[in-house]
Amino acid sequence: MALRFTEEEYAQFIRQRKQGRITTSDLSPAEPPPPPPKRNKYGNRRVEIDGMKFDSQHEADVYFGTLLPAWKRGAFKLLARQVSFDLPGGIRYIADFVTVGADGHVCVMDAKSAATRKIREYINKKKQMKACWGLEIQEV
Repeated sequence: MALRFTEEEYAQFIRQRKQGRITTSDLSPAEPPPPPPKRNKYGNRRVEIDGMKFDSQHEADVYFGTLLPAWKRGAFKLLARQVSFDLPGGIRYIADFVTVGADGHVCVMDAKSAATRKIREYINKKKQMKACWGLEIQEV
């Protein structure tokens, strides 16, 4: 690393060094600042609310704003988060929410934005869920 001084700055530096106000440890380069956190591909940010971690603010809003109040009112018997489904070929689909109604009807929900609904991998998993499990994924 090269230091660049004007003549006046250099003269002032030499005076300070002779007076003992600057040591060689002061000349070592400072630690570079840490790089800014990497932005997620679709702009989501992970959040933690009441000790529960969510992959996006949208997912947390769906849970606390829609599903949890409906569950407390008794709209369905079971509300589960991050439920894993095994699909053919060693593929695993993790649903954001699964509810079981009073009549036993299972509803699989995923908090998706318009951009993430178009991902080919998600579309294929959605088709496999319908074919293998007979469950339609509801996008919220």
